[in-house]
Amino acid sequence: MAQIDWILYLTATTFYALSSIIYIISFVFKKEEKIKFAIGTAIAGLLFHSISIALRWIETGHGPYITMYEVLSKYAWFSIVIFLLMQYKYDKLKIAGFIVLPASFLIMAVGSTYTRDIQVISASLRSYWLIAHVGFASLAFGSILVAVGIAVLYIIKEKRSKNGSVDEDSFYEKLPALKVMDDLMYRFVASGFLFLTIMIGTGAIWANQTWGRYWGWDPTETWSLIVWFIYGIILHLRMNVGWSGKKIAWFIIFSIFILVFSLFGIGYVYSGLHTTYLTT
Repeated sequence: MAQIDWILYLTATTFYALSSIIYIISFVFKKEEKIKFAIGTAIAGLLFHSISIALRWIETGHGPYITMYEVLSKYAWFSIVIFLLMQYKYDKLKIAGFIVLPASFLIMAVGSTYTRDIQVISASLRSYWLIAHVGFASLAFGSILVAVGIAVLYIIKEKRSKNGSVDEDSFYEKLPALKVMDDLMYRFVASGFLFLTIMIGTGAIWANQTWGRYWGWDPTETWSLIVWFIYGIILHLRMNVGWSGKKIAWFIIFSIFILVFSLFGIGYVYSGLHTTYLTT
């Protein structure tokens, strides 16, 4: 079964790579009619990916949240699911996949470099609160990655509109109005912020259950709080200070790098309880 789940993982990664290529070609050469093939390829990849995760779950007896291979796979899966749901509801934003699919492919590619050895789950990790913690972390990442895709499209359309290079039949004019994209950026960041809040709360409950304290300023905890404050600031600037449009879009784009570090990079720089027991 282990070999089958690995084959399915590689198959899914290949489909995501093909989808990324089609998305990039569609975006660069303004081939809107090609996007449907990118979406279909992404859905095919997601199907293989889902089966791969399910088979490994059955084999290991736990969800995809113990090894880095599992964790990265989980983040990519959630990102693509959230994007596909978004583009289904907002058809004009389906080109945002030129950001989401390449990012998800890279996550899968990096995940493939880690060991696939099965780790026996310890008693401290058998907790409902841990499952909720990592689940909401994935929802937060997926929501904010989609917000980044919309932010990039916003900046491109806003610049072309300002330069007078967008006409009614142009590729970019078929995107939603700037005001609509601005509102969607806010909605996805707000969703990500709420998911981060729940992630931190459930993580604190799990930490108390496992280590006997709710908060200990572990590097992962500290960076999670930093990220939470950053997205809180974005929402504050949007709601109370009047920032909108390009300013918020650039803030969202730059913030993703801090989020990525807090989720994936801490273990390479710091040591702590989280990096010892769990990589999320």
